[in-house]
Amino acid sequence: MPAIPYAQCYANASSFKGRTVVITGAGSGFGRATAIDFAKHGARVVLGDVDEKGMRETVSQIERAHGSNVVVSRRCDVTNWDDQVALFAAGAQAFGSIDVVLPNAGINEMGRFDPREDGDVTKLTKPNLKTLDVDLTAVLYTTRIALWYFVNDKRSDPGVRAIIFTGSMSTFYGSEGVMYGAAKAGILGIQKGIEKVARELNIRVATVCPYFSKTAILTSDFVHPTPKLGYAKVEDVVSAFVAAITDSDPKTNFGCYLIPDQWGVYRMNSHGQFIGAEGARRTREEMKALLSKGKL
Repeated sequence: MPAIPYAQCYANASSFKGRTVVITGAGSGFGRATAIDFAKHGARVVLGDVDEKGMRETVSQIERAHGSNVVVSRRCDVTNWDDQVALFAAGAQAFGSIDVVLPNAGINEMGRFDPREDGDVTKLTKPNLKTLDVDLTAVLYTTRIALWYFVNDKRSDPGVRAIIFTGSMSTFYGSEGVMYGAAKAGILGIQKGIEKVARELNIRVATVCPYFSKTAILTSDFVHPTPKLGYAKVEDVVSAFVAAITDSDPKTNFGCYLIPDQWGVYRMNSHGQFIGAEGARRTREEMKALLSKGKL
């Protein structure tokens, strides 16, 4: 299965022009990179992050290139419902509509789940659920608010509308970080769960699933478990978001865009995510093909 060429990922990028895109976690990493790229293609971006310094840098880069009238930002703790409501409201007030939503904010594993790693194994302690709060519960908040705006959109022809999630290869393979792996698997559950309403509202939905990428989520002491695969390139991840939002082929809706290595973007259509023996077989076949360039 060949990688999707950059030209194909960006074939419909002109449809960003005039669209309002909400991005959480826009202060660094994929959030910053997508915000800058989308603004370059004519989008109006609404940016939220708890890291105000990082977000100011993102905003500064966009304003220097495209002016201050294409970007709105607010400090946003995504685990706080009211913060997210205020972020969307700021975007709607500034630009009149909400068209595309990226529930992108995320953190790595916080705390340890294995009780043997707590030091005193005789003491029972509650697990740290911060990762689930940010990587799953907050995504549900973002998705709920996005759907509310889409339901209440009275335009006769709203054009491109989408919710694109930030997943991970852990979405399919799990992770030794139990909370992180559970959250990323849950992203696919959200995508499946909103499929009916999204189809009724004519919304594109997809999940972008990178492998390890050199962003702030990786700690300085991180050791790559499969170095032959290399790191997913940030520019590949950004191009996957562009394709997920703008691809005009309805067969690609509700799919996953995978960046499993350093060699590009691959698409897994929705049939590959079905639960059951047949879905599992198809998924194994597709993933085997996608990862054939490296050895796990």
